[in-house]
Amino acid sequence: MRVSTTQFSNMMTSVMQRQSGDLARTFNDISSGKRIQQPSDDALATVKVQHLNKEIASLQQYISNVDQLEGVLQQEDTLLTNMVNVVQRARENVLLAGNGALDIQNLSSLADEIDEQINELKSLGNYRLADGQYMFAGSNTLVEPIREVASDRFYFDGDEKQRLVAISTSTKLASNDSGVNMFFKTNIPVAHTSGGTTVDNVALVAGQSIEEYSSIVLAYSAGSWSATATKWDGSTSSPAVTDTGSGELNIGGFVTADVTGTDSFTIKNLDTFTALGSLSTSLRSNSPDLQQDISTTLGVIDKTIGSLGQVQTSVGGRLNTLESTHNSHSDVVLMDQVLRSELEDLDYSEAISRLNLQQTALTASQQAYVKIQGLSLFNFL
Repeated sequence: MRVSTTQFSNMMTSVMQRQSGDLARTFNDISSGKRIQQPSDDALATVKVQHLNKEIASLQQYISNVDQLEGVLQQEDTLLTNMVNVVQRARENVLLAGNGALDIQNLSSLADEIDEQINELKSLGNYRLADGQYMFAGSNTLVEPIREVASDRFYFDGDEKQRLVAISTSTKLASNDSGVNMFFKTNIPVAHTSGGTTVDNVALVAGQSIEEYSSIVLAYSAGSWSATATKWDGSTSSPAVTDTGSGELNIGGFVTADVTGTDSFTIKNLDTFTALGSLSTSLRSNSPDLQQDISTTLGVIDKTIGSLGQVQTSVGGRLNTLESTHNSHSDVVLMDQVLRSELEDLDYSEAISRLNLQQTALTASQQAYVKIQGLSLFNFL
């Protein structure tokens, strides 16, 4: 078989180009530290690496959510601790107000201190996060949740909902708690009247509750009473009203009241702020109902302390869940990174050995080509 000079030259050029390409790819592998530069290098490993990258990115996003949520809940825990401290101090003042030896000046001083505690508690309840959202407003985060709508009368302008944050594919945790559950669901009914109607002895029926209601409006028409009960989420119902005799009304089977007159009135849950504000007013005037106001306020405060304690327990549980979830996600990310490294990272010893072999082979090809290309019959004449 005869090989022409042109054929030989093309063959050697092709061999050296292939060897140069292999050498360049090896150089690229070593410089990047990766053995897979394109899917064709290892199709199966490429698919596995893409799956691991997707899982790692997802877990890192969850870890970021966990870190952010942990910071918010730690803030909330601090605020709750401060709230408990304020309410405890208010309780001490309420107990001190029951001391019959105090004169009007002393009682007025106590009222001043209680007013300061109301403002402090309201400020904590209306705390805003760095992004401008109110922490204790439920899902209605852009509206100040606790506001005074009349003298010594407060209203909650948020809702009962919680904002949820995903911390895994199957788990969401609340990032906040509604102030309505802390300060407004005391389950202590109080009547607000207008006109000539007098309402006394408002009380819960044994074993019953009005926690789910923000207010119950009673109206008299055509010889009978009707009621409209409003829940904290704004929905309404119409509980039956029964006159049990001697002016006592049974409303829905959960609350009773002695009523004289036929003007409409409202029964509301006595919230913490209104209870303290009413007591402050009674202290300044040394009201003859002061002892009753003190007893009622103590009931509200004790309920508030219990509610705050429940929320603190819930926040603590969520913080524990975040810690364990963070550790779990971090462990899985580390494992995935190890698996990915095994699939795509370069074995430097093997790559350097391969580089040396490829460089030697290329050098030999180049030298052989030069020698053979220089051969001629004229050299033997």
